[in-house]
Amino acid sequence: MNPRLQVMVPAEAEQLRGLALFAGIPEKARDKVIEKVRRYIHVVAFNPGDVVLREGEYSDSAYCIVEGAVEVVLGAPAAEATRPEVRGGAHVPPPQRAGARPEAEVMVGRGRGTGGTVILSAMPADVVPGQRTILEAGEIFGEIGALSRYPVSATVRAETPLTLLQIRLPGLRMLLAASKEFKKFLDERYRARTMARHLRSVPLFEKVDDEFVERVKEKAELLSFEPGQVIVEEGTPADSFYLVRGGYVKVSVRAGSSDLAVTYLRKGDYAGEAALLLDEAWPFTLQALEHVEIVRIGKDDFKTLAARYPHLEESLWAEMLARLKLRGAASRNPVSSEYLQMAMETGLIHGESVLLIDLSTCTRCDECVRGCADAHGGEPRFIREGQKYRHWLVPTACYQCTDPVCMVDCPTGAITRSIGTLEVTINEPTCIGCSNCANRCPWNNIIMVDRGEKRPDGKPVEVATKCDLCLARPEGPACVQMCPHGSAVRISFKDLERVTATLR
Repeated sequence: MNPRLQVMVPAEAEQLRGLALFAGIPEKARDKVIEKVRRYIHVVAFNPGDVVLREGEYSDSAYCIVEGAVEVVLGAPAAEATRPEVRGGAHVPPPQRAGARPEAEVMVGRGRGTGGTVILSAMPADVVPGQRTILEAGEIFGEIGALSRYPVSATVRAETPLTLLQIRLPGLRMLLAASKEFKKFLDERYRARTMARHLRSVPLFEKVDDEFVERVKEKAELLSFEPGQVIVEEGTPADSFYLVRGGYVKVSVRAGSSDLAVTYLRKGDYAGEAALLLDEAWPFTLQALEHVEIVRIGKDDFKTLAARYPHLEESLWAEMLARLKLRGAASRNPVSSEYLQMAMETGLIHGESVLLIDLSTCTRCDECVRGCADAHGGEPRFIREGQKYRHWLVPTACYQCTDPVCMVDCPTGAITRSIGTLEVTINEPTCIGCSNCANRCPWNNIIMVDRGEKRPDGKPVEVATKCDLCLARPEGPACVQMCPHGSAVRISFKDLERVTATLR
């Protein structure tokens, strides 16, 4: 292991003022923007050989090289090819961290962008698997992974003594909003280096040739939307095809004075097939649930491009019919829309395995908690308290999220997800109790536990703990198995049909 030089300090305004990153901001507004953004920018120093990013991990930062150079290696060396885990800790170099995200289930109308696909994170186009590429002062890397929440696709190591600007995601978004030149720069990098791989990750475009992909790259427009912003509105002219490259999008229909949620889109999903097949208005409203990145292709451009691929039209017809059925089902049964709306509002749509307890049959016997404790050395990994919806309780238990933000920036790489599984686990001997994962979890499902010991400074020794789906237990999660009344269930909120059937 190559230890990283632990030097990380906030960036000073004077350091940032002359950088090309801020050159596209009007001079009158530049100082104000720098003051807002610099709280999210740190100067980070590395020794030669230290790992900045590791292939397969998650990161929420872009990096700008101030001094020195980095080596980019695409594709793990043969000795590392069998590494079993994707680790948290974007800036930590433990030798075990590698891999790709687990394969996700395919839903009706879903792309394959969330399952196992590794998108090149804005690395130079001439990076060749297994070969070295050097980036020097002024180069930026890692922004695609930060914006789109794809795992990092290449290992980046310090080639020389290295000074970087680490730009956290909120600061990156502020820069994109404030500087048209910076946004254009990043958009062109995405178009040149990443869009082709993104398109290829969507089943709709698997069988098209390189010429089609290149022409789409030329014609596509890259759009960004803030949380709550309407992307398209039901009833307006359907004039585009939209591919989601980052974030979650709500799909809804009007019902009187209210909106009914029909489904949601995530990265790799698409919408607008009606625009390509019928000259009709949008049958849905699309609204950003969080920061959303979109690839937009105009209807006429797409029709021209797709004319030579009959299978595209067949797939789009099938997709449109499936979504119109969802629209009809939501209109006929508004209660089913309530479940989906609840999942969007509470964040449950991120959950790969969410624990639910039916309070209409639960007798509060606590067998679920005791079973969990027995499976984990006497210490339960969840709390039988939490938010309620109708007669259902959502306990404080890890959702095993599709995009586990808890895994970003663990300073020791203690939090991991084994390749091909859902379970995000914490290795207690490696955990130093920094609370980073607990603070990052949007749902407060990671708990800090006092170990009854004292540190040299007198503070208690704490470690992070969370549900791991009883990974070492052959029978599966004890909370579900040990419930004598069948009140405890686990479901994936990607499986909307099962969600509706369970919660009704």
